Amino acid sequence: MKTHALPEALAPPVLIPDVLAVQHNALVNARFGLGTLEMRLFLCMLGRIGRNDTAFTECSIPVRELAPEGSANVPYSEVAAMVKQLTRRALDIEKLGPEGRRQKDPDIISIPLMSFASYSKSEGMVVSRFNDAIRPYLLQLRDNFTKAEIKHLQKLKSVSSHRIYWLLKEYAAFGRRTVSLSELRNLLGLTTEYEGRFDHFRARVLDRAQQELQETDMPFTYEMIRQGKSVTELRFLFAPGAGMLAEPAATSPAAGEEWATLLLSIGVAGKSLLQIKKQLEEGYYQEGYIHFVVERMAEQVRLGKIKKQAGAVYKALTEGYLLAEYDQALKSRLKAKALKPAAQSRQKKKLQGELDEAQNSLNWLRSPATVAAYAAKYPANPEIYPQHLAVAEKTVAALQAELSN
Repeated sequence: MKTHALPEALAPPVLIPDVLAVQHNALVNARFGLGTLEMRLFLCMLGRIGRNDTAFTECSIPVRELAPEGSANVPYSEVAAMVKQLTRRALDIEKLGPEGRRQKDPDIISIPLMSFASYSKSEGMVVSRFNDAIRPYLLQLRDNFTKAEIKHLQKLKSVSSHRIYWLLKEYAAFGRRTVSLSELRNLLGLTTEYEGRFDHFRARVLDRAQQELQETDMPFTYEMIRQGKSVTELRFLFAPGAGMLAEPAATSPAAGEEWATLLLSIGVAGKSLLQIKKQLEEGYYQEGYIHFVVERMAEQVRLGKIKKQAGAVYKALTEGYLLAEYDQALKSRLKAKALKPAAQSRQKKKLQGELDEAQNSLNWLRSPATVAAYAAKYPANPEIYPQHLAVAEKTVAALQAELSN
């Protein structure tokens, strides 16, 4: 097979170490399949996008950049076939909402990946351009995106390893990602391969990715979750914060972000707000869930079941383990609002009783004797009193608002 042989002076260049590839998280989770050369070209094109670019331009990629690491040879026929195939590739991807926001229950649309791609054999150059329809997923990204350093991606040899790297990178702050086996196979474009042969999938995809990612900033282990004898889910585990690139320090919450003010008031770190904001924007939960969790953990503190409210709140938000309870509470409240007038009157009396009790608790907290008692009991933790006071004030305000409806 004829190959594109390169003199030593034209060996594959080492890209600048801090060159970044950035994708919208909807693209990270899109369903598409690429071949090995296609993925390398895709990566080269990502690395040529500037943070302030507003439009796609033609990318001229030397064939030598598509060569495997440590090699300077690329078969002409493979490049020609790759370019032909690439123009037929399409993404099955979430339709974004206003301002590029992900939606809770999005439509899935199909978009061609490339506007065009051509190969000049004489120049040893692939010329290609992204399709304008995917601009919201690659250009002018301000949130809902994942970024990675090219130097780590270049170490990956298999297409599945590339996709798994991005899927884990998106969750770098959380230290874990659980995905169903069927969903993972769809995301990797392996809808028919390894069907009924998990042992092959494990050896050729999971274990290979684990070995390749070991050399990057996202090494991982994984656990198999079974139903009976069948593996139904995979839980990927990695160090929380692994591979996270520096972000601007969190500033004061913006107007309309009362949830952030609340979390800061109970001691949640400012840098953690970025992750919580990301979950809110991606529809993992509503803002009401944050208030529900804060109130629940404040009660746990009062009962002595937990010591650090901020840590417990952050864990409940990032892992979502109180979501089912929150949904049930919402249903109960909606049901209460739909009660007949007599039942509504009884419900109102009950709420009034809760308000009276909450107001009494708030009055007790505000008394000089209580302030002195807190100071004596928690001399090393003066922040505990204002935390409890803030929660009590919020509980009273919430009950007052509910009674007024």
